[in-house]
Amino acid sequence: MAGVGIVGLILGFGAQSLIEDIITGAFIIFENQYSVGDIIILDDFRGTVRSIGVRTTVIEDAGGNLKVVNNSDIRNFQNRSRNNSVALVVVSVAYSTDLKKLEAMLDESLPALKDQHPELYLTTPRYLGVEKLGDSGIDLKFAADVTEKNVFSGQRMLARDLKILFDEKGVEIPFPQVVVHKAEE
Repeated sequence: MAGVGIVGLILGFGAQSLIEDIITGAFIIFENQYSVGDIIILDDFRGTVRSIGVRTTVIEDAGGNLKVVNNSDIRNFQNRSRNNSVALVVVSVAYSTDLKKLEAMLDESLPALKDQHPELYLTTPRYLGVEKLGDSGIDLKFAADVTEKNVFSGQRMLARDLKILFDEKGVEIPFPQVVVHKAEE
């Protein structure tokens, strides 16, 4: 008789987990917390929702890796697809740069970047200002509104576009240099 009680107890705990998964799955679907195709971050896993089942949700990362999660284990997550995202880039310029002239040039030149990549930038990339005074240059911060699926390609393209623009306009981007002093003999 005791064996039947233990088996019943084990089945009861298993059923409890299954019921919890099903109830949580129903809430996810009915409350539209996320949908198939949304990009979510769950713990430290960022990926696209591939399926939402009654018991589990399947998420695929950029490398094609699948994460299957019991719905009852989904407690804290970010749905990154509900709003536009921002691609942020910091670029250093030399301390000798005339910031007023540079800012005037940026006002003129940044709208052309959106025209060059309308499929990527949702708005004209913008200059946010001086981020900090670094060791070898002045760090400037830039932003562009993009969709979440393009947040990383947007960052890469914005950095590329700014490098090309700065080269064309003669704006120096400093790089760390090491000065070696040789001891006199």
